[in-house]
Amino acid sequence: MFPYYLLTGASLAGALLPLHRPRFRWGYLLAMGLACWLTASLRYVTGFDYRFYESTFQAVAASGLEGADWSEPGYILLNRAVSLLGGDYRAFLFVFHFLLTALVFVWIGRYSVSPWLSVFLFLTLQYFALSMNFLRQALAAAIVIWAYPFLKNRRFLPACGLVLLAACFHRTALVMLPLCLLLTLPPSRLHYGLAAFTTVTAYFLMDPLINTAVAFVPKYQHYLTEKYWQGNSFLYILMPLGCFLFTLPLLRQTIQDKSSPVLPNSMFYALLIQLFITRHFILERLSIYTAMFSLLALPAAAFASGKRISVEVRTGILILGGLAYLLFAIGQGFHGVYPYHGIWDRALTP
Repeated sequence: MFPYYLLTGASLAGALLPLHRPRFRWGYLLAMGLACWLTASLRYVTGFDYRFYESTFQAVAASGLEGADWSEPGYILLNRAVSLLGGDYRAFLFVFHFLLTALVFVWIGRYSVSPWLSVFLFLTLQYFALSMNFLRQALAAAIVIWAYPFLKNRRFLPACGLVLLAACFHRTALVMLPLCLLLTLPPSRLHYGLAAFTTVTAYFLMDPLINTAVAFVPKYQHYLTEKYWQGNSFLYILMPLGCFLFTLPLLRQTIQDKSSPVLPNSMFYALLIQLFITRHFILERLSIYTAMFSLLALPAAAFASGKRISVEVRTGILILGGLAYLLFAIGQGFHGVYPYHGIWDRALTP
């Protein structure tokens, strides 16, 4: 677990730096980005899907674009490009994690009110762990978050263009097409009430809806018999619920100032979508795209204006919550990345 603890501790060290100065801001993000990039790239059989993606790369390297069993062209082309340049699966991991880390850390540098808090949350809220397991979806989410400046300005065409690009790496990114509109709607009782009502209705009608859908697309029918179709405990709702409650000051500020509602709305819709984990675990994946905006929303909420609770107290609550969730994730073995194994462990692996 040492690499994860070391990265988390290093992220907190950013609180001691004057990150309002561009030189320190980008220097910190460069150092942390390099550390995350190398840690992810040098892993060995760390992540449940490590071997799956390794076999996919080998199949694409041997058979070209026909070598993959699924149709996300962006991910297949990335595999093919690395193989044509003579790289092996290790080289692919270096290229993949470089792209993902650059997308996330540059985005944090441009739009976060507190870069060190965002990096800390990237590590503790399990987006870093996600990137070492759900490769295609993690890269898709890293592309989707760049729709944020377009959504803030209600520029739907470029935002939807980014969603379509992300769908070239994982088709679930298409869930963001309707959400691009919903995230920009002003928060109100009517808005949130209708969204909650729709979610509850879908929650109880989920099985007949899914059965109807797979009748038209039978290739997905196998999911209905796999372990990921089972429901998880309501314990897993505590994290998204906590994130939404923490952003209530930001929500109030948004209503008062008539500012962009994208960040508080993203936490609300992430909570609604993650509710489905209690019915079918696999549906929780659909929440990743909105949930990842928490890297901006939670620090913004910590720094939101308010007289009752100071910024320092809110920041402390956020740090304690993040550390608690990290320990919970380690205990549950999230994404199969705990404990960490590096390439130096390969000789010890039977």
